[in-house]
Amino acid sequence: MRIDESALWAGERIGLIGGTFDPPHTGHLAMARRAHRTLGLDRVLFSVAPRPPHKLHDITSPLEHRVRMVEIAIEHEDGLALTRIEDGHETSYTVDLLRACRMRTRADLYFILGADSLAELPTWKDPEEILRLATLVVFPRDEIALYLDVPGPAALVWFESPRVDVSSTAVRASLAAGRDVNGALPPGVAAYANQHGLYRAG
Repeated sequence: MRIDESALWAGERIGLIGGTFDPPHTGHLAMARRAHRTLGLDRVLFSVAPRPPHKLHDITSPLEHRVRMVEIAIEHEDGLALTRIEDGHETSYTVDLLRACRMRTRADLYFILGADSLAELPTWKDPEEILRLATLVVFPRDEIALYLDVPGPAALVWFESPRVDVSSTAVRASLAAGRDVNGALPPGVAAYANQHGLYRAG
């Protein structure tokens, strides 16, 4: 069934946060909230990558489970929403996501990411085009320095906080071991993951 998302793309300033979200954690929410509030964005859209190129050989949870966890994470969050814009993408490249967004809106686009992802940007597909299509909104992570080695002009917004030190990898390991995730997941997400056995060891 085709989903009508037209209302999501109305406005002048739209934030985007993309990723595998396996699972979505409190760091994702903290970045989205801060960007929405501080930059005066109409909304921040979460886009769940069906097949992230850097994880083609990794085992990821089924897309619909990851989408449902994002829905649970943001259901009580003003200004945050989910887009299914990448559902038809064979491989989830950021530049293709931004091109698809540009076809749906004339709003200024703000792509939200951590400093660890920024450090990898030169290795991504068409990084110069990414910088042309969106302003990068960068949050500090794990003491990684700000460095951008991509030709051409770039527009960046750099936040000094919140520092995002939680990772989906660490959360998955904790859930697999049956350990308390200590507030690393939004309410309801851990319960959903456990209910469906998404990260259970063995």
